[in-house]
Amino acid sequence: MKPYVNQELEQCGIFSKLFSGKPTENAWTEVNNILADADRTYALTQKKLKEILKKWGAKLDDTSLTKRSALYRKFSDVIYSNAQSSDDPLFAEGRHLADVLQLPPHLIKLADKGARQAAYFTRCSNLLRKQESLPISEINKIFGYDYDDGFSIRKQVFQDYFNALFIKISERQRFSPEEEASLKADCATIDIPYEFKNNIVNALNKYRDLWNAENIPLVEIPIDFPLNGGEICHAAAQAGLYQNKIVEKEDNYFDLTRKFSIDETVTFKGEKIEYPKTKEEITALLDIGSFFLTNQRIIFFSRKTLQETSLGNITGAELNINIITFHRKSQDDLIYKYSDEAAEAMYIFFNRVYAAYKT
Repeated sequence: MKPYVNQELEQCGIFSKLFSGKPTENAWTEVNNILADADRTYALTQKKLKEILKKWGAKLDDTSLTKRSALYRKFSDVIYSNAQSSDDPLFAEGRHLADVLQLPPHLIKLADKGARQAAYFTRCSNLLRKQESLPISEINKIFGYDYDDGFSIRKQVFQDYFNALFIKISERQRFSPEEEASLKADCATIDIPYEFKNNIVNALNKYRDLWNAENIPLVEIPIDFPLNGGEICHAAAQAGLYQNKIVEKEDNYFDLTRKFSIDETVTFKGEKIEYPKTKEEITALLDIGSFFLTNQRIIFFSRKTLQETSLGNITGAELNINIITFHRKSQDDLIYKYSDEAAEAMYIFFNRVYAAYKT
């Protein structure tokens, strides 16, 4: 808890001795050493300070304000870092030290302000890590803060604390109910609202959905679509129906770059130039509708399309970003595209339902 460390006194050089000079800095080094050796600041008295000043030729004037302020600031840090109440004996020690050093009120106020801000950040941080014994309401009383006074500091403390947690959450891409409850409790602990920027909210919602997809029991979801006897819908989402196609395209590179040259690949038909043809495989959107995953089949339904396949006819599935490709026995693959938020969750649900179906 002691903020002072013993320091070496500056030795008098030969020129100082010749001209009877004394290193006045030693006065404040000696004051520092008295405080370092003592258990309380009361060890430094007005009488001792006068003796030290006389010994080294130092003065309590503007030239020593920086040294005196620094000595007081060190103890002010101790006060606000360790005080257990607003009438803690440390405050009386601080007032004694300020009186002995004859610090002007504005410098005392400035030193205390800096000490409060630094210590408040540390104590709020310790509170989140369960290393602080006092609740935030008692800490605020010690610091003389109301809700608004320390709000920006508490928000910064939580942000730093949350950033470390969010790295782990985003690496796992999972956000459990226990983690969410713990974060809400942390916010209550330091008296700030549970709120984040939109990009963080969106990420947490996605990671929560993925955790739910892996861990919550498979339940029945009511849908407005006729199901078979004993059939239960476990997941539903909007989806696009896609199909792999081979399309033929003209190679009009020369027109696009305006660097035309005639060679054997270019022919003329009347007055029209015919360019060489190339073939390209694309995944084309056919329709947009609703996708249902049941304990018996997958279903795609729209105003113009009804596509259903038994789970027994599916051999597996692959997820590529937000597209799930379902492989079927002796039939073409089924390709569906979902929103970024729904794709991975739907893929997880499918694997769970498919595994249950196979057993």
